[in-house]
Amino acid sequence: SVPKSICVLECSNMSSGQVRFSQAVPQGPTTINVSLMNLNSLAGGYHVHLLSIKNGSVDPCSNANILGHFNPLAWNISNSPPPGTGTVDQYEIGDISGKFGTLNGLNQSEAVYMDPDMPLTGPYSIMGRSLVIHYTNGSRTHTHSLSLCAGNCGILAHHKRAYRC
Repeated sequence: SVPKSICVLECSNMSSGQVRFSQAVPQGPTTINVSLMNLNSLAGGYHVHLLSIKNGSVDPCSNANILGHFNPLAWNISNSPPPGTGTVDQYEIGDISGKFGTLNGLNQSEAVYMDPDMPLTGPYSIMGRSLVIHYTNGSRTHTHSLSLCAGNCGILAHHKRAYRC
C-alpha cells in the first residue's frame, strides 16, 4: 500500500489545521500538505522530532519525551542556509521549516511541498515520530489546556485516521 500519514491540529483557542504526508509510490518523494489556520502570528518553525509522544505524559512535547529534530544522518545544522533558502538536502530530514520556510508572522499557511528526503518507509522514515510546531521564540511547551496549536505536537503513524495533537 502507499504510505500516508496525517497530523490534525485541533486546539481550544480556534487554531486548527493539519499537516498531511503522503507518497504516490513507495520510495517516491513525500508530498507535504500544510493547512494551518488562526496561528495568530505565534507559530515559528515546525519539525519532525525523533520520538513519538508518550501517552499520559505531563509535558508530552518536552525534549526529554520527544528529543530533538529527526536527524538520522547527523547533518551539521551550522551548514544549513537560512530557512526556506536552500535545497532539501541541506537540512535535517525532519526540518520542514528549514526546507520550506517558517510560519513566523503568519495567521495561516496553505501550502504543498515535495520532499524526496523525508521518507515514509525504510530506515529513515518519519513514521512513528512526532510533529512539533514551535512558538516564534523556539519554545515547544505551554499549558496543558492546548490553547494554541503553536507548541503542540502530534504522532505520525501509518493510518488514515487522524491523531489529535
